[in-house]
Amino acid sequence: MKRQLLKSITPIIHPITDIVLERYYKGDLYTTELTEERALLLAPHVDDETIGAGGTLRKYANQGADTTVIFLTNGAGSVSDLEESELVKRRREEAYKAQELIGFQDVRFFDAPDGELESTDAFQQQLIDIIDEKQPEVIYAPVFVDCHGDHIETAHLLRDTLAKLENPRMVVRLYEINTTLPKEEINCVIDITSTFEQKELAVSVFTSQAIDFDGFLALARYKSQLVQQPKVEAVETFWQGSPAVFMERFDAVYGKWTYSDYFKQVNKSSTLLYAIFKNANFKQKVYEATRKGGHIE
Repeated sequence: MKRQLLKSITPIIHPITDIVLERYYKGDLYTTELTEERALLLAPHVDDETIGAGGTLRKYANQGADTTVIFLTNGAGSVSDLEESELVKRRREEAYKAQELIGFQDVRFFDAPDGELESTDAFQQQLIDIIDEKQPEVIYAPVFVDCHGDHIETAHLLRDTLAKLENPRMVVRLYEINTTLPKEEINCVIDITSTFEQKELAVSVFTSQAIDFDGFLALARYKSQLVQQPKVEAVETFWQGSPAVFMERFDAVYGKWTYSDYFKQVNKSSTLLYAIFKNANFKQKVYEATRKGGHIE
C-alpha cells in the first residue's frame, strides 16, 4: 500500500525534489583529484562500497591504483525472503560481481554477524595486519552520524585501530550511505561523471535485498551542483581529515544518541526530501558538537 501511494505521487514529488535539492546543494567547491596509489575501504555490508564510493573506486581502478575493500559483516541480516545460509552466499556472490564491475583488486571478509558489528581487539588486529600489508595512503569508512549501528561501528573500528598505530599518516575519508552529511561538512568532492555508468551497473547486481537504491544514485547527480565545473554531472562526497582529527571528532559524540530515532535512510528518490531534511537542525548541531567536545547548545 505504501509503495503504491509513493508511486502514485511520484510525478508530483520528483519535480519538487529537483528544484529543492538543486538549490540546496548549490555551491562553489572544486573537485578533488585522486592522487593516491593505494586505497583501503571499509564496508559494513556488501553494497555499501558501491553506494558510498563506487564511482571513486572505479576511478582508482582506471588509474591503476591498488584498492582493497573489506566487507565487515556476513549479510545475514539483510532485508530479504531468502534463508539465512542462502542469503549469506548470495551476498558474497554479489560482492565479487561488484568487484568485477567496480574494479577493486582485493577483497577481504571479516564475517561479523550482520547487525552486531563491534570494534573488538580481534577485528582491530585483523585491520592492523591489512594496513601493514597494504600501506594505504587513504582509508574510506562510513560517516559516524548514521542511522545504522553497523555503519557507526565500522567508523569505531577504524578509530580504535588508528589509535593503536604509531603516528598514522594516511588520509581518512568518510562516505555517506544511509544518512547524508550536512553540506557544510563536505570538504572532498570526487567527480564520477566518467564512472557513474559502472556504479549504476554495480548497484543493479544487489538483488538479494528487497530495498530501493534509486535515491542513492539520484544524490550523485543532485550533489554535482556543489562544484563550479560545468561538465561535472555526478559526484561522490566525503568528509576528509587526518586520523587525529577524525578520532577527536568521533570520540566527541560516540554513543550519545541513537540516530535511527532521528534520521531516515536516503535510499528512495521519492522520499529524499524527507530523508535529507528530517531533523536537519539536530544533525547540524551534532556535527558542531564533534568540534566542541560533544556539547550541543
